[in-house]
Amino acid sequence: MNISIKSTHLPLISSIKQYAEEKVRGMEKYISGPIEAKIELERSRKHRSGEIFRAELMLIVGGKIMRAEADGEDIYAAIDLAIPKLREQISKFKDRRATLQKRGARSAKRKT
Repeated sequence: MNISIKSTHLPLISSIKQYAEEKVRGMEKYISGPIEAKIELERSRKHRSGEIFRAELMLIVGGKIMRAEADGEDIYAAIDLAIPKLREQISKFKDRRATLQKRGARSAKRKT
């Protein structure tokens, strides 16, 4: 798995980097094959309620891009909120792939 992390208006300390990589590496058990992950972490100061943190996660699997974004009170919460959204997209991707394989097998069976 190839992981790249970018941070905006936020110092990228090793604990944040390690936490984000650990969470994204957990997605490997759901997907097989080469995976490229891009993580973008941002701190926004334009809100009246204080600092808002945003985490954007992108997985590129076999040409298919899956993307999840979440805002939180701190950067760890933002990452934790984005992970379930990404899992949902992965399950839809796998279901769609399985359905297409079954559909193809049925059509091949009919032709013989």
